[in-house]
Amino acid sequence: MRRLWSIVLLSAVFCVLVLPVSCSRESPAYNRENIKATWLIDTRDGNLLDERDWTVVTFDKSNVVTWSGVLTLDDTVGCQWGDNTLMYEIYCCDFSIYGTFTGLFGFVDQVVTTQQYDFVHSEDSLMTLGLSSLIIGGQEVTPEFSQMTMRKLPSTYAVTDTIAGVWQFNTLDGADFSNYRIQFQGDGSLIISSRTGENAWQPMGGGEDYFRLYDDFLALTVYDNAEFGTPSRWDVKCFQIDSISSQTGSMAMHSSGQHYVLSFISPN
Repeated sequence: MRRLWSIVLLSAVFCVLVLPVSCSRESPAYNRENIKATWLIDTRDGNLLDERDWTVVTFDKSNVVTWSGVLTLDDTVGCQWGDNTLMYEIYCCDFSIYGTFTGLFGFVDQVVTTQQYDFVHSEDSLMTLGLSSLIIGGQEVTPEFSQMTMRKLPSTYAVTDTIAGVWQFNTLDGADFSNYRIQFQGDGSLIISSRTGENAWQPMGGGEDYFRLYDDFLALTVYDNAEFGTPSRWDVKCFQIDSISSQTGSMAMHSSGQHYVLSFISPN
């Protein structure tokens, strides 16, 4: 089976290598150095996606792309935030991604994919790609979108110190929501607690919760959490951070149309 996957992958790579290149004044060659960064995909066909559908892609200097997003484990275990590693190539104005992924886009089993894009719009920190061909498991697939837009994240996006510490939720859509606290630890682990008394707090869930911070995008992976995830399963809750103030010790963020305000309580 491993040999069969290797043959399929090599065949996909070969097909990409022989694709014609059609650079012109209207479609110039792309600056390969610009893409070597971390990008957040938040828009498809001009429509802003729900935060849970955002994905993060990191292109390195060795033609490796790390695709981060919600990984489906199975129907009983649920979902976690995680990474898949694929390859990418740029030929003039044509751009391809290929390799094997697991869990991404709901595919629980390992699946070989070849994706062919063209550069619709590109700036230093903003890029729109047109999806011209999508092959999954050796079959041509009709994609659910034709274009995706991504924005480049600053090189310091992974610094967790911006939110490290204990935060208390104040409001949810303006209503009181002060019965929950969240602790972001320096190693990327996470503790969500609920109020059990006037000054008593109990950790929620029974799993090893963790978070990933990408500049203003926050992805939580929680287990058995009725308020912020799925009971008795792993689930992912994603937020876009609107503002953080060290002077006032406050943070505002939103998720799926709901708006949260938090206050900083203490460092770890």
